[in-house]
Amino acid sequence: MNKKVPEITESVEALKSLLRDAKKKHEIQRLNALYLLKSGAAKNRTQVADLLGVHRLSVGTWLSAYETGGLEKLLQRGSAPGATPILTEAQQERLREELKNPQGFSSYGQILEFIDKTFNIKMNYKTVYAMVHDKWGAKLKVPRPSHEKKTL
Repeated sequence: MNKKVPEITESVEALKSLLRDAKKKHEIQRLNALYLLKSGAAKNRTQVADLLGVHRLSVGTWLSAYETGGLEKLLQRGSAPGATPILTEAQQERLREELKNPQGFSSYGQILEFIDKTFNIKMNYKTVYAMVHDKWGAKLKVPRPSHEKKTL
């Protein structure tokens, strides 16, 4: 079944200008699809897909988005929602405040205990390490060993 190509309201010159300014690959591909259809280089979705090296259903999805929401919806790119964080924003903020405390924590085990006692949440060591060290870039307050004969 050949689905009708939507009416493209932008001019060829406007699409060229948008193509020149586009930086992201998905924006370039989608604007190129509109440009090919508007300029007459392609007559249908299959021809656009062949010229761009994508599947025809991808072109169909782009054109449906354009039909319902115009350029804004066409250039929008969805993202996966991701997993919900174990700690809420308020809990994370409380933990960040504790990390800023001069006494701080001397190990990630202490952070685990703090989370368990304060929020009654059991967390994995790797999860806490990834959140505190990798995501936040926080340093634990641990005095480093120094030789007794070393001059200060």
